[in-house]
Amino acid sequence: MKRILFILFFPVFTALSFAESTIDHGGYVDLYYMARLSDNSLINIPYRIFNINVDHQNGDLSIKSTLSLEHQLRSDTYFLTNNSPQDFHWDLRELYMQWFTSFGEIRIGKQIHAWGSADENSPIDVVNPLDYYYLFSAGAERKLATFSTATDLYINNTKLGFVFSPVHNTHRTPGGDDDFPISIPIAPDPEQIFEIDDNPYEIGGFINQTFNFGDVTFSYFQGYDRIFNLTGVNVYGRGPDLSFSHIDILFGYRKTRVMGAGSVLLLGDVTLRGDLGYFDTQDQNTDINQASSFLPEIYDSLHFSYPLHEESKYYQTTFQLEYTLPFDIRLTCQFFTYDTLSYSSDSLPVSEQISIPNLDIDPEQLEPRHFFTPGMGASLAVLSRKAGFISLERHFNDEQLKLNLTTMLDLDDSNFDGTLPGVLLEGHIDYNMTDELRATIGLTKIYGSDDHPDGENYRFNKMEDFSHLRFELKYFF
Repeated sequence: MKRILFILFFPVFTALSFAESTIDHGGYVDLYYMARLSDNSLINIPYRIFNINVDHQNGDLSIKSTLSLEHQLRSDTYFLTNNSPQDFHWDLRELYMQWFTSFGEIRIGKQIHAWGSADENSPIDVVNPLDYYYLFSAGAERKLATFSTATDLYINNTKLGFVFSPVHNTHRTPGGDDDFPISIPIAPDPEQIFEIDDNPYEIGGFINQTFNFGDVTFSYFQGYDRIFNLTGVNVYGRGPDLSFSHIDILFGYRKTRVMGAGSVLLLGDVTLRGDLGYFDTQDQNTDINQASSFLPEIYDSLHFSYPLHEESKYYQTTFQLEYTLPFDIRLTCQFFTYDTLSYSSDSLPVSEQISIPNLDIDPEQLEPRHFFTPGMGASLAVLSRKAGFISLERHFNDEQLKLNLTTMLDLDDSNFDGTLPGVLLEGHIDYNMTDELRATIGLTKIYGSDDHPDGENYRFNKMEDFSHLRFELKYFF
């Protein structure tokens, strides 16, 4: 084994020894304050107070790393349950090796990938899971790096990309115990989630062809969903006795295949971008027989088992338009939508004794299709099936001052009957005080809908209290 490792890594060590090396670094310190518009109270969610990038280049080899410090203010009762004075934790965002060759490049390590043609909300940008605490951030800020190997090959105007990860990667989702307005409806115990029996590897690839008018991309990715899904129900008794039964609601991760297509078209002053993702997902848990997650020594007999055997096909698509209006105002419009093309599953028992906690659905309508949510795709799918964005941006005084206004509209009219949809309005001003120091003032206002059929459970109604004013002072080095 030592001899094999020596043979594999000897060329790397030789290149690092004899090539001229350079080290570049940069980053920022971010001081952030966010307060509700309703009562001026502090919105206390985690944010990256410090970030540093260090790149080491040695000939055709380089090592790239990103280290962040995530901070969250302590609550008033923090020291009653925890004596530690720390209110932050380190996050190794990326650390990977990059090797440039005559035919392209190879990257291996913990890294963030960028797939898709749309700037944001691309349904085929699925290689990395998401950090939902940074859902309203942009680009790589909202992604979690994966341990993976990637290769990019260049042949004239054609680019071929491949990626492989040996592990299953999941979203970071808020648990509903803090000030973030979006959380998962159920927080099961780990014993209620089935582990992936098959190899949990993820693999994908794409081909990109560049033309004079833009480019076209086709992609394929296979992996397991980023968030757990309902997989079945088990009913346990004390031996043969079902007088005092225990019910396990069981969850797992569907296996999903994603076929994608995207394009960028440069039409004079207009730039069009678009991505389309077709998703084929299947529950792999054909047998859910296992011991009870609660007091297995007492509830030692499995009487009924109801695996769902869920299968579904759905699509997501994003279209984007960019155009420069008079007075150098940059206009960006985006439209996103998704829909379920087909769905099938076994049935769950309709009984007063068996219910799904935290999901307010009439037992007579206890159908698995009501619980189905996409496990991969654009992050925007958690907010709406159909949404539109309009953004206006203007720079002043040689880009020292930037003004941005953004509107997001919930266009899913399937749940409305002539009522106004949910709306998110945001505006922020960035002022470069020096080349290294930037100040930002932002205002976000969210409107729900009192007439929505989902009532208080309507996503925009839940988000209304997240309307806020924020101040940010960011120093770059």
